[in-house]
Amino acid sequence: MAGLDLSFLLAPHRLPGGLGLKNRIVQAPCTRNRATSNLSPTPGAVGYYAARAQAGLLITEAVLIEHAAQGYLSTPGLFLDSHVPAWAAVTDAVHAADGLIFAQLWHTGRMAHSHWSGVQPVAPSAVLDPILRRQAGVVNLYNELPRAMTQADIARTLDNFGSAAARALRAGFDGVEIHAANGYLPEQFLRAHTNRRTDAWGGPAANRCRFTLEVVDRCHAVFGSGRVGVRLSPAAYFSEMQWSAGDNEVYVHLLEELARRPIAYVHTGVVVDEPVQYLHGTSSQFLRRHWGGTLIGNGGYTVETAARQLEAKAFDLIAFGKLFIANADLVQRIRDGTELVPYARAFLDELT
Repeated sequence: MAGLDLSFLLAPHRLPGGLGLKNRIVQAPCTRNRATSNLSPTPGAVGYYAARAQAGLLITEAVLIEHAAQGYLSTPGLFLDSHVPAWAAVTDAVHAADGLIFAQLWHTGRMAHSHWSGVQPVAPSAVLDPILRRQAGVVNLYNELPRAMTQADIARTLDNFGSAAARALRAGFDGVEIHAANGYLPEQFLRAHTNRRTDAWGGPAANRCRFTLEVVDRCHAVFGSGRVGVRLSPAAYFSEMQWSAGDNEVYVHLLEELARRPIAYVHTGVVVDEPVQYLHGTSSQFLRRHWGGTLIGNGGYTVETAARQLEAKAFDLIAFGKLFIANADLVQRIRDGTELVPYARAFLDELT
């Protein structure tokens, strides 16, 4: 990193609403598959997040808003009051280390599984893409046919997002991020492939955006201005999502509506931020063209490429995942210009 101008990474940034970040480095949400039997975060989560509190902002692993949304092994939740003290221990430790932390709120939709929840998954429409998912070497699961959500299901799910946000506030989180990317429930409403409804929740762009926007509004009612972020993946690449003609217009409409709300940021939800033909560039480039607010870039960037992208104003903040898993002191290493420990999958075995 010698000779590289890192001032763009280490400069402070103020989110809409006034929340000040001490640098532009974000810990990306990384699913740890570590939770107790009642889906509280494990005691090891306290040290894990506190050790990374030098980041401008920490975003937790995805956190379930209801048990029926569970699709993966040992993922924690915020759907029980008993989850609040365990998360409060995490936020207290992060704040004691002068950090800020958002909880990422999650409903997996058709990616949920009855193996974990005991109930049939729900989704905007009953669309099945049968793929085999390996669950951390413990069990292999094929996707199940989801049940199309009724009006009552949608109302209950929106209420559960609001209740999870309220528990996040009680637990001391500084805000929440709505996981509307990576093929989970909000994205399932956005895409024509998974939303074949003919009612007020499907069809035209405004209808397909309605669910995500109502989730945003429920969370805003709890946290207020500038404390709600949204993660989006305009490139359909995860959970067997498929791009359809008209999807781009849906995302443009969504971003226009989000601009009318005082949200904290939009966050790119991809593993690698590569160009795709139908976006005429990367996901981050598509979002930058249509979103004038704070944008968090994510997707396989190195420290060097991230610094250059920040300098070019391609995005305002940068989220690191694997580098933060391997280097809890990533920010200090960047500041000192010291060598980074390369990521290896073995690091995941050390999580508690």
